[in-house]
Amino acid sequence: MRKGISPLVAAVILIATTMSIAGILSYWATSFVRTRLVETENQTQDTECLIAQFRLYSGSYNNATNDLILILENQRSVNLVLKDLYLFYGTVLETKTLSGTLEGNTLKSFNVTNVNDNFDRGIIKTSCPDIDVEFTYSQVT
Repeated sequence: MRKGISPLVAAVILIATTMSIAGILSYWATSFVRTRLVETENQTQDTECLIAQFRLYSGSYNNATNDLILILENQRSVNLVLKDLYLFYGTVLETKTLSGTLEGNTLKSFNVTNVNDNFDRGIIKTSCPDIDVEFTYSQVT
């Protein structure tokens, strides 16, 4: 008579092996799904940025208070978060922080205080890397 592994021990080993493989696959699948979810969220934001567009509708400079008033028009349905205003005075750069959201398909006024007179040009940056507006001093005076 030959001795071998008992059927009960074989069944336990088979079940333990199957459960170990299932645990490893479950861990991998969870990590994979989380990674893909983050990538999809980033792509959604990038896709919205592809269709975003806004412009300087009008602007004015108040010499008495040194305030720059900008009226911006969002030309698409994507909300834009305004980040910074860069003002160029020849080779000197001045940065002003803009805070606010330009809702889709709307006009909104922004008041920037303590702006020195006679800047050459300005650039308004948004949360979308390639979406900005450039203007000159003559456009706002």
